[in-house]
Amino acid sequence: MDRDHAERLYQKADAGRWQVPIEVFTNAIQQSTDKAFAGREPSAADLDRYYSSLHLGDLALACACAMGHDTAWDHFVLEFRPGLYRAADAMDAGGAAREIADALYAELFGLREKDGIRQSVFRYFHGRSSLATWLRSLVAQRFIDRHRETRRLDPLPDDTSAAPIRSTNKPIDPDRERFAAAMRVVLKSRPPRWPASAASASPPR
Repeated sequence: MDRDHAERLYQKADAGRWQVPIEVFTNAIQQSTDKAFAGREPSAADLDRYYSSLHLGDLALACACAMGHDTAWDHFVLEFRPGLYRAADAMDAGGAAREIADALYAELFGLREKDGIRQSVFRYFHGRSSLATWLRSLVAQRFIDRHRETRRLDPLPDDTSAAPIRSTNKPIDPDRERFAAAMRVVLKSRPPRWPASAASASPPR
C-alpha cells in the first residue's frame, strides 16, 4: 500500500483520535488483507472493494487497545461492555456466559508481553466484521467450548428420572434468537483458538 492510500484510510478511520501510529494501522490493514486474499494476488479493484468493506474505525480502536492506550480502553469499556453482557445473558441467563465475557477482558488487554509486544487478542481482529459482532463470536465460541467440556463430565440421567423432560418457564429474551443464530455460525465456522496463556490471566479489561 502506498503512503497516500494509507493516509486516506488512516484519516477515514480517525485513527489519530487514539494516537495510533500510521505504521501500526497500515500493518493491521495489511495483515487483514493478507488473510482475506491468502493464496491469490488481488487486483487493484479487489483491494479497493476490500478496503471499502472494512470497519476501519473499529480496527483503529482495536489497534489502540492492543497498544494499551488508556483513552481507547475507557471508550471500549463504555461502548462495548454493555452489549457484550447483553449477548452473554442471552446465551445463558444463569451467568456462566457473563463469567466468560469477564475473563475475555484479560485476553483482550494482553497482560503478557513477548519481545516488548503486548499479546492481546485484539491482534486477531481484522476489521472484516464490526467489533461488536467479533466480540460476541468470541464469547459464543468460549461458551460452546465450556459447555462441551462440562457435558463430557455430566452423568447420563436415569431412565426413570424426570430429568430428561424437566423444563423451566423463563421469560423470552428478545435478543435470544439473534445470539443463538450467532452461536450456530460459530459452530460451523470457529475462529482460531487463542494462546492458552492469555486465557489463564486475570481480567483487568
